[in-house]
Formats: sequence, C-alpha cells, structure tokens
Amino acid sequence: MPKIISLNKPKKLKKGDRIGIIAPAGAINSDDLEKGLKVIKSMGFDPVLSQNIGNKKRTMAGNDSERAFDLMTMFADSDIKGIFCARGGYGSNRILPLLTSKVIRDNPKVFVGSSDTTALHIFLNQKCALHTFHGPMVAGSFGRAEMRKSQKSFADILMGKASAKQMTARQIQVIRPGSAKGELAGGCLTLLCRSLRTPHEIKTDNKILLIEDVNEPFYKLDGMLWQLKQAGKLKNLKGVILGEMIGCRPANETDGPLEHIIEEIFAEYSYPVLINAPIGHGEEMWTLPLGIKATMDSNTKSLTLDSCGVA
Repeated sequence: MPKIISLNKPKKLKKGDRIGIIAPAGAINSDDLEKGLKVIKSMGFDPVLSQNIGNKKRTMAGNDSERAFDLMTMFADSDIKGIFCARGGYGSNRILPLLTSKVIRDNPKVFVGSSDTTALHIFLNQKCALHTFHGPMVAGSFGRAEMRKSQKSFADILMGKASAKQMTARQIQVIRPGSAKGELAGGCLTLLCRSLRTPHEIKTDNKILLIEDVNEPFYKLDGMLWQLKQAGKLKNLKGVILGEMIGCRPANETDGPLEHIIEEIFAEYSYPVLINAPIGHGEEMWTLPLGIKATMDSNTKSLTLDSCGVA
C-alpha cells in the first residue's frame, strides 16, 4: 500500500497581508499586471513583486534559475503570507529540479495559480505536502477580464469564509450523472500529460480530477486524454470535472462535438463526469483547494468543499 501523506493547510489570509507576486512561467504583459495588481489591492492585500518578475528569456519570464529563485524567496520570507502567480504560459516544469522541498514544507503558505502552474501544484502537493489553490492569476486572469464573481470567491476562499465552500454553475453539462466525493487534483491537461514518467507524475487514485486546457484542436485533447487513460490515470477516479476548454476547436468537419469525445473516453467508467465548469481560462473561474475533499453533484451542477483549504 502506498504511504498516505497528510497535506498541510496554509494559514488563511487576512486584509493587509503581504502577498508575493511571481511569474514562474511565461513573460508578463506589464499592462495586464498593473490591472491585476489593482484588483489584488482592492481585496485588501499588499502585493509585493518578485525580484525578477519583469525579466524575459524567449517566451519565459527570465531564465530558470531566476524564476526558481523568485518562488523560493517568497516561500522563505516570513513576511510574505501568500504567493499569487502572475500568469501561466510555459516554463513551470523547467524549474522543478531547482526547488527545495524542505524550505517549502517548513514555510507553508497560500499558493495560487492555474494553467502552466499545474506543474507546480503537483510538486507542492505531492513533494511538499501543501494544499494549494487552482484559481485565477494576477495578470493572466484579473488583468484580462472583470471576473467580478471570481474576485469575491477568490478572496472568500483564501480568507476561509465558510460561505465560499458551495459552488454552482448553470453552464455545466452532464456527460454522466451522479454524485461523488473525493480529494481534488488536476489542472491543465497538457501539464498532466507532461508529468507522466517523471519524478512528479500526477497521482489520481480516488480523486475528483479537474481537467482544463485552452486553444487545442479536439484531436489533441483526444490524444492527451487517451494518454492519461493508457497510463492508468482515469481508472480509479471518484469523478471528473472538465472546464470550458476555451478556444478548443474541431480541426475539420468530421471531428464532431467535444462531448462525443468525452463520452467515448470515459464510457467504460461508472463515475460522474461533468464538462463546461468554470475551472479554466474563461471569464469566470472557481478557486479550488487541491487535496481538499469535495462532493460533486450532477443534479445541482455543484461542487461542495469540505473545507476552504486554509487553517
């Protein structure tokens, strides 16, 4: 039997807390960052930019050592109470070998990101025993869309308000009905596949798996889902919630609707499958504590958290 690791809940945030803003992957757009910082300040937080956040190397926000340094510095600084990612893009998986898990375990704190930062979530959950939050990013989300509902739920979850534990979305479509309870895991489909056969391979047994991606043709989504399936990652799940798959599209007329692809992939399993939930790159986005148990219900198109994920 694999050893069960209990994850640590970071301390809940409060108004006035200093929050580290990092760019662990793609280079930032300064206008988007400024807009996003105004949103973070409106929540009552005091954002602190990392040393190298404005750097650029190819499409990334500086070289690997600079981006890793910023992440580790924010975890080691006791004055920093939380860490928010500025955006996704590409490059988070490149810094994993440069991170020191002991420093992170000794300094647990709120960490929020999505998209490419899925690689960091897996590392922080599985190597550092830390609950993290799959949610909106400073420049990549709040800097690009109004996200009024998401702003409120983001702050409420991170401040530990019980009212934030119930999430519903009428837009959700039911692929397979049912109710299920399990720990939340997952993120961007591309990054879940990149984790396979690495020291940071995603663990999915008994999880409710979150899956989202952006701007991919349907045949690539099909290929990545089949890769997860053949790797055994879809076999022992409690349930699946897929995002809106913003910008994902058929490559030609014969590809058919995405729902048919999802139905085929999960046909042999009995657990509930929902699609079109606000967990990806859309104009609204849930903030979800990874590693926390939650109940999904197709009748109410809802997700109910056992906990906000903070202590």
